[in-house]
Amino acid sequence: MNDFEKKIDTLIDKLTCIKAGDFVFNPWSDSDGTDNPAYDAPSVRRANLKKYLHEHKTAKYIMLAESPSYGCRYSGIAMTSEDVMRKFPDIFKSCKTTSLYGDIKEKTASIVWDVIQKREKEFVLWNTFVLQTHKNNFSPRKPKAKEIESGLDVLKYFLDIFSGCKIISVGKTAQNTLLKYNLCNDSEYVRHPSCGGEKAFRLQMQKFL
Repeated sequence: MNDFEKKIDTLIDKLTCIKAGDFVFNPWSDSDGTDNPAYDAPSVRRANLKKYLHEHKTAKYIMLAESPSYGCRYSGIAMTSEDVMRKFPDIFKSCKTTSLYGDIKEKTASIVWDVIQKREKEFVLWNTFVLQTHKNNFSPRKPKAKEIESGLDVLKYFLDIFSGCKIISVGKTAQNTLLKYNLCNDSEYVRHPSCGGEKAFRLQMQKFL
């Protein structure tokens, strides 16, 4: 096992040990009734993430968004849904879906992968706050400042692993976090594709393609 692989294992250990708390879900250690009961869903998501990160060792860019989407909750990979995994079988050939029916689709993931698909190995996807945040009815919410701060150790560790990459901040939360905590002063900003930002996101991403 080389140094990069050891760091990825440590990162996944860090993720697994995070206690989620109320209205927060940890895809790599938590499970509920929407997961496929045929296997241990969190361990599958850990394996998916490990494979994905190993295959993006030579990425040129980190695409850093806000927090895990509904798609990531089941795939274990940032900005990646089960629908994306089905559309790109060569990329995700040894990854498994974990929801009951394996068909979770999510808009941000679909847009991001439609944009980067031909050069996806150049982009490694991650989130500023690594746990999925939700309201009482499981609809998404923006992570709180104290939540982001509590997850800085993991974010810093990830950025260190991929320290040779240029950071693309996908949305203001990522950009503001990098500046506030002096993690990166020269990241590139692109509009988040959700909430009416798709057109701007696609246009701004052309710079990196």
